[in-house]
Amino acid sequence: MKRIRLSVVDFGRDHELASRLLDWVKDRHDIEIVERDADYVLHACMGWDVLKHSGVRIFMTGEDVRPDFNVCDYAFGFDRMTFGDRYCRLPYFRLRKAVYERMLQPRPPLEQVLRRKTGFCASVVSNLKGDPARFRIVELLNGYKRVDNGGRMLNNIGGPVANKYEFQSHYKFAIAFESASTPGYATEKIADAFVSNAIPIYWGDPEISKDFNPDAFVNCHDFDSLEAVVTRVRQIDNDDELYRKMIAAPCFRDGREPDSLRDETFRAFLANIFDQPHEQAFRRSRGSWSRKHERRLREAFFQPHRHALRSLRGLVRKLRQPPVGTFTWQPYPENLVRDVNYDTGDKK
Repeated sequence: MKRIRLSVVDFGRDHELASRLLDWVKDRHDIEIVERDADYVLHACMGWDVLKHSGVRIFMTGEDVRPDFNVCDYAFGFDRMTFGDRYCRLPYFRLRKAVYERMLQPRPPLEQVLRRKTGFCASVVSNLKGDPARFRIVELLNGYKRVDNGGRMLNNIGGPVANKYEFQSHYKFAIAFESASTPGYATEKIADAFVSNAIPIYWGDPEISKDFNPDAFVNCHDFDSLEAVVTRVRQIDNDDELYRKMIAAPCFRDGREPDSLRDETFRAFLANIFDQPHEQAFRRSRGSWSRKHERRLREAFFQPHRHALRSLRGLVRKLRQPPVGTFTWQPYPENLVRDVNYDTGDKK
């Protein structure tokens, strides 16, 4: 079993995300967590301590941010993109192991689910930050029927709920709005609604149907406005056959887990990093301009006075230079243009 000397930095106070990620490799590698002289560095977006480490850098995040491949060698993120062997999409809901495994199981007996339904729609929002759409949908739905809010924001049930899943399981619908709408950015919101056996009213990732069965939830991105979304919800609420069909539908298309979300995908990505010789695992450029870029980042975050002095010197140099006029296109000097025989490379 290969020993991996690993530092974990820039996760803030909560290293739970890092622990969940490393669960995919702990049976094949002996992970030793160290504070310095690490061969590998697992880092997030809550700081810049990663710049203090020279090892192979692996970025991961639970936030709507992009990896900086000038800084990291490999990255887990939300975006649906490819970048050689350097990137792997890992939506946050995939790190919620118990919740995710519940979604892989067959839906519970329909009558058992329906017996618990005593309310129309649930919402659990505890953070004011985020897109106003999260509050607008509550306002619009309240115009039709009461929405019960169990979070710290807009609470109308006497206080925050202790168990989100238990709370949402008593409602036909559950609002599952992300804090922002970005392609690929999908957190636990829709997964929590599915596991609660409520129909998710989802907004966030415009391409969410690539992950989940579109027949099992209301996708706000299929509509021109939130008012149109409310019209669709009203239709489902008043059509028992349609509601039963949606609540019984599997979470994933055809009841099949997407290959991109399988355990094997993430194990293979990490194995590629750790199993190759350490020196060959580096992917970020270590050329002169890359080193210069990283040095300036270190100065900005850890030596602000030096960074300010450098910026001031640059400003003084600019002030001493003659004024720069409006940019005009300068054609390539004709006297440098020569006819070349491209078959032989000889000049004519």
